[in-house]
Amino acid sequence: MDEQTAFVLALQILALFSIAGALLLYLICKIQKTDSVTLENIPGASKPILVTCADNAIGLQISIHLANRGFRVFSGLKEGAGTGSSEDSVAARVIRSWQKNRESQNGIVRGSIVALPLDVNREDLIHEAADIIRAHLPAGEDGLWAVINTTGLIYRGRLDQQDISHWEAMFKTNLVGVLRTSRAFQGLLRNTSGRIITIGPEECTDGGFVAYAATRYAVLGATDALRKELAPTGIKVISLEPKGFHTEDLYVIPKPRKNSEQTEISVDINGCLEYYPKALPSYSLQILDVCLTTRNPKPSYSLAYKYHWLKTLQSITV
Repeated sequence: MDEQTAFVLALQILALFSIAGALLLYLICKIQKTDSVTLENIPGASKPILVTCADNAIGLQISIHLANRGFRVFSGLKEGAGTGSSEDSVAARVIRSWQKNRESQNGIVRGSIVALPLDVNREDLIHEAADIIRAHLPAGEDGLWAVINTTGLIYRGRLDQQDISHWEAMFKTNLVGVLRTSRAFQGLLRNTSGRIITIGPEECTDGGFVAYAATRYAVLGATDALRKELAPTGIKVISLEPKGFHTEDLYVIPKPRKNSEQTEISVDINGCLEYYPKALPSYSLQILDVCLTTRNPKPSYSLAYKYHWLKTLQSITV
């Protein structure tokens, strides 16, 4: 084979591989686009979602994020939905400032937050929350798109020194609370073939989290079993894995962020009360979007950075 023929052959092979690569990329994007469900192609926009606890960092952040994305968010507050007084929790005040800012905007604005009293350890408040949700749904609707279990209780301490009452409190809140809400809202989820989302175990690299880790792995086991049990009903059950995140940062009570002079509480560019800490980085929130909007979600999603590549494969426009 002479040199010119070899060069032409190499160009042809290169062109063939380029076409094959482009076709493969197109197919991947096509599959991802087909699998992704946005508010535009879900029948009825502004799908309703329950966040069981917005009193902690992860629950409040998820509530604000999803409302900004256009969902109708019902956010549980253990101390009540807020009365508008200065004694309200930071979470209640943040939500109220978000609501006021949204009401002040002109034109059609998607997304809303309804704060409601909810304690996963109290059956009466759980059923009352279900009634409040039904009352806020538009006429003809009777269903939730998702229930996100963000309630979490942590008592840190060495196993040989920790009070057993702390173990019982964590199991009651972290595990039994998930079971209570999963049972109570099945009816609303079955109407929409919705999804239940739980928080799985983190990587507890420090000491003092033995009992807490036991509750989270118990939730993971219950989530796997519940997925199989509810499969015939059309309800999806998904676990979010926050491995790589500091355990206590997820469930800490939010605090107001003050300005540089430490005299006034800061507000963001939209007039919403600022708070800290923010439990999840932006790429984790994008993974949550995938979890909520994908037509056929996976059993579990990692919120860790190594799965950040998902954002390049998913086109989320909710």
